[in-house]
Amino acid sequence: MTSHRFGRAAALAVLLAPLAAQAGDASKAISLSASLCASCHGEDGNSAVPLFPKLAGQQAVYLLRELKDYKSGKRTSEVMQPIVSGLSDDDLANLAAFYAAQKPAPGTVTDPSLLSVGKNLYLKGNDANGIPTCESCHEVDGSGGGKFPRVAGQNVEYSLEQFRLYAAGKRTNGARVMKTIAERMTEQETRAVAEYMASMP
Repeated sequence: MTSHRFGRAAALAVLLAPLAAQAGDASKAISLSASLCASCHGEDGNSAVPLFPKLAGQQAVYLLRELKDYKSGKRTSEVMQPIVSGLSDDDLANLAAFYAAQKPAPGTVTDPSLLSVGKNLYLKGNDANGIPTCESCHEVDGSGGGKFPRVAGQNVEYSLEQFRLYAAGKRTNGARVMKTIAERMTEQETRAVAEYMASMP
């Protein structure tokens, strides 16, 4: 067991090394974030617009990967690609560091009646439908880690849209396992999980 965990940790370290080596400087992204990002994601990364993600407190490694994927076209968005196309790798790393350093605000639950179902799915999955637990990658508290994003406090509508994109094969970058998971979940299950993630501090 210990050997297996060590091997997994070593493999993860190798995969993340290129991104870790490009740690950004949050102080250098203050003006850049204000001019390019704040209108959608909020000045401190706590977007008040339901369809836009909260970036405050997000994992820097994950943010940097996503920004690079937008720039390369691996992840598509008519909004994001024009914005990042002219930014350097240093700019992207600095933005990732800036938002990772911001304090995440509490999320907004839109349907409290689904929280119990969402919590059960998040922590226990659904073996009958082949749906694994969410906490196995995103942690019990939703904080994520490394390439796995923070989901605690995330906007419900944004989370739902990502589930839909994964299920439809329109978001293909990053964790391929998410496509399989999203395909197996019902609309009610995805909403329940999204509501529970939003409720997490």
